Amino acid sequence: MAQFLGRDQLESALHSSMVLSQSDIKGLEGELKVGDLLAKYLPDDTYVIAHPSIGKYDPDFLIISPRYGFRLLEVKNWSINNISNVYSNGAMKIASIDQTRNPLNQVKKHIDEFNGYLKSLKISTLGDFYKLVGFSVIHIGFNRSDIQQKISNWNSMNRDSFFKHHLFADQLNNNLDYLLEKATKYPIYDRRVMLSPATIQQIVESVTISDEITNDNPKEVSNKLNKFDEELAELKNQFASIKSDNVEQVKEPISPSPVTTNQEKPTAEQTLGSRQRRGKQKKNKASFVPAIVLVAILGIGAAWLFLPSVKSDTTKPNEEVQTTKKAKEVSDNQNTQKTPNTVNEQPVNSNTNEQDSTTEPTVSNSTYTNVTDLTTNARLGDYVELEVTVQQFTYDQGSGTKFLILGDSQSQMDGVIFKGTDVPFISQGETYKFKGEFNAYKGKEELIINSVE
Repeated sequence: MAQFLGRDQLESALHSSMVLSQSDIKGLEGELKVGDLLAKYLPDDTYVIAHPSIGKYDPDFLIISPRYGFRLLEVKNWSINNISNVYSNGAMKIASIDQTRNPLNQVKKHIDEFNGYLKSLKISTLGDFYKLVGFSVIHIGFNRSDIQQKISNWNSMNRDSFFKHHLFADQLNNNLDYLLEKATKYPIYDRRVMLSPATIQQIVESVTISDEITNDNPKEVSNKLNKFDEELAELKNQFASIKSDNVEQVKEPISPSPVTTNQEKPTAEQTLGSRQRRGKQKKNKASFVPAIVLVAILGIGAAWLFLPSVKSDTTKPNEEVQTTKKAKEVSDNQNTQKTPNTVNEQPVNSNTNEQDSTTEPTVSNSTYTNVTDLTTNARLGDYVELEVTVQQFTYDQGSGTKFLILGDSQSQMDGVIFKGTDVPFISQGETYKFKGEFNAYKGKEELIINSVE
């Protein structure tokens, strides 16, 4: 029986005095059930840790095994009747809310944070820990046979890839340790000890259990939001009042000029003095604005810091969708501004002799969906986008460089991600949009990658 850390916190959250939503209750019940089954069927030398604090967000479970290393788990207590469609990338469409959720992406985002956490521990005996980290989604609400009916038209490759990282209620049994061992892109076949007891103990002692397992009281959050709205409205009124008073101070009474037949033009000294007075008045008026803006920013920032962080299963996917949408809009706008043409479109003025010689040449930023089009149309040194599948992925621990083979069944090319380049977790067999410089090394074409979507 494995050692289950964090169970008391899960049970306390479930039976606390907080007003929990039905979604929170169902989620906590599912996590408790899964945690107990993990502890029951995993070996004695294995640790099951609920909601470990390893980064910005904590996974539902962290498994530490001396034979295969680490597994990050996301638990879903969904009903099979509420899943209207399943996709090969792990996404599922939830009928009741008409939204698509991807729990696989949800657990993948913990990997980079966990790698950073392990690196910060500076444990020399960990070695190449990058290859010891795997992940899986556990669906406690239904069995494997239930989902097979919804993916009966998939090919064998997609089915195998899906079931490699998805486990179900009927699989939480004596075979569980073997299934978790396979849930990685770096399978280990020799069954040798990967982590010594001393190393595991050092890691376990460093891990703390998150104190934000579920949402805060929804009524309390609502009260804080209402209070924030009231303070913001009061701040706006104060701003409007100060602005109005400031405008009145700027205005000067103008006495009617006597009607004369011979009006004198103002001298240069008088004109200069008049401009200086107007400039001073405008400066005094403008000086109020930065102060008000600063107060507003500080007030809003303080109000948001006052609000609790929300980490429920229903909010995190919405945050991801909004963030991804904003990032895509910015990327599309930038591409529209920088790129005069795509693969299928030509610029309006294709005669370079007629272009304005004072305009700096634009950098190529064409998007390609296969390697052949890229190597045929792009020039060395061009900055391009290539949406393609990762056929092979390797990581050199010494240099920190990631080496990829990109392409499809017809063509492929090398991809390189140098140390220090911030990219998400990359899975072999998945399709991504790579951005970088089309180059050549020792006569072989490659893509030097600096961004991955």
